Amino acid sequence: MVSNELLESVAALSVDERIELIVHIEHTLDEPDAAPDAAQHALVARRVAQMRADPALGVSLDEHLDAVRALTARADDACESTPTYS
Repeated sequence: MVSNELLESVAALSVDERIELIVHIEHTLDEPDAAPDAAQHALVARRVAQMRADPALGVSLDEHLDAVRALTARADDACESTPTYS
């Protein structure tokens, strides 16, 4: 699991810094097919340009993480209320 401190540090990065981090992480993966191809890089570049032109198109990382945490909490609650059989 990734620490909250690391997530907060990543959230504080600029868009360009986060993209640079993504590229670095991609290069550390063992899967050769995991790295995006030129078309995928172009798609990301277009989407970044769209978000810069109109930030209302998306949500902030904080908003996204809040939504993920809420979903996780609901899933955890559901698991706790599920009966176990021995």
